[in-house]
Amino acid sequence: TITIEAAEQCARTALPDPGDDEFYHADLIGLTVIGPEGQALGRVKAVHDHGAGDLLEVASPAHPSGVLLPFTHRAVPRVDLATGRIFADPPEGLFD
Repeated sequence: TITIEAAEQCARTALPDPGDDEFYHADLIGLTVIGPEGQALGRVKAVHDHGAGDLLEVASPAHPSGVLLPFTHRAVPRVDLATGRIFADPPEGLFD
């Protein structure tokens, strides 16, 4: 019998490494989103792709149902998988 964790690991090792500025959705889920002043905005709950570009669903105590942050270089200039953080510069008022 194989566990789900083992199956996921086998499937992951079969995937090619993402290129520069490319990420697997599974790697983004759970990362902490940091705002321009260094404040935690929440955690990535899901990644949505509706054809016009990816959106990060960011949930926090202030926004438990989530805020949709465009996953663009402008709104998300840096992703640091090693530290588990996404550095965001969201459109004005998005997290108000």
